[in-house]
Amino acid sequence: MSEIVAIGTYLPPWTKAGKRVRGPDEDAVTMAVAAGRAADPARHAQRVVIVSRNMPLIEGGNAAVLLAGLSLDPDVPITEVLGGAPAVLDQVTSADPHTLIIAADDSQTTAAAGAVLTGTSPAGTRLVAVGGQTRNLPVVIRTDQGERHEYADPRLQREVGVKATVARLSSTGQQDLVVAAVAGVKAAHVGGAYKKAPINDPSAGASAAIRVLAEAVESGQPGLILATEQSVAASATLHLGATTAVVTRDETLSGELPKAIVAPGIGIPISLAAYSRAFEPKLRWEAAIFPGDDEPVFPPRHRVDDAGTLQTEYTLQPLPRTGEVYTHTTIEIPVPDLPSPYTIALVQLTDSPVRVLLKVTAAVAGDIEIGQSGAVVLRRVAMRSGVPDYGYAFWPGRSAEPTTAALAAATEGARQ
Repeated sequence: MSEIVAIGTYLPPWTKAGKRVRGPDEDAVTMAVAAGRAADPARHAQRVVIVSRNMPLIEGGNAAVLLAGLSLDPDVPITEVLGGAPAVLDQVTSADPHTLIIAADDSQTTAAAGAVLTGTSPAGTRLVAVGGQTRNLPVVIRTDQGERHEYADPRLQREVGVKATVARLSSTGQQDLVVAAVAGVKAAHVGGAYKKAPINDPSAGASAAIRVLAEAVESGQPGLILATEQSVAASATLHLGATTAVVTRDETLSGELPKAIVAPGIGIPISLAAYSRAFEPKLRWEAAIFPGDDEPVFPPRHRVDDAGTLQTEYTLQPLPRTGEVYTHTTIEIPVPDLPSPYTIALVQLTDSPVRVLLKVTAAVAGDIEIGQSGAVVLRRVAMRSGVPDYGYAFWPGRSAEPTTAALAAATEGARQ
């Protein structure tokens, strides 16, 4: 059983043919961070679980970037789980209090993320595991060499995969429960009582489980939640208590994805030594404060004082995540590894003397004005020698992260 205090969802701001698609500077990690911050803006999580089938780094790991983007300490335990919607449901129902479970999808069919923060509210929203079935029907496979194969037979998937698996699951006696939501497949393809589910997200991905959970909480719809993937299924019952989990949706729409050009040629090389040195200053979004001086220094670095003495001791102070455009320019010349054209802006951070040079995201190149306010968000700024290089970008017109009283109270409940 898991007590849920907050849920966050994220959809990328771009569309293509009427469907949400990620921008060129987004991936599963950046979307996971966005959803995680929506669910836990006060950073109360004491453990993180990320579930996806689209991990940018299968080897080498994504944990350090996730923790930095979430503003969590690097000693917070984090688990990377390879899986889809059933795996997410399993992780949520078995999570200890103060755990942030994030699901992220970065595929041709689904670009989205969701997060759940657990806590210890006895009268709150509860998700209780009912049962699961794991069967073998490798309709879609991907080897550790990256080779992908799909056995395109929708009827086989529906009849032998989903229906047969759910039939076995239903034999446990849950067929008498009220069905609230189905994730990962069209409810009509499941059959039985499931096809009448009032909430349904048929997209194949991990985040579908959290999206239907969020919708069930918002609509006040308790009952059975079913999540499927190929021939695997998991189910849990949602109980709505006196204290309802807070749902925060980060789903701003910017418009149709602009066309971009990527110049041919050798891409941007990487020096892993330089990458390592710059990682913490760049991703932690903190400034250095030296003793006796309140002026923040960004990026944090050693400095020489007026007496010529090298100062190496300083404390770190979080920087604001909002600001306004001080000046900007648009680069039209295509550059290898960087989709062009793109705009860069010098941003004056809110209530801070710090100005930072940031690439503009979630806006058409050049569609920005001096004095325009916006938010600072994590993005994949480049691919260097095949390695995703993360940093921060400026999203014009976007407000700060949610800090409503209800969300603050919910996340405070997760901390206690």
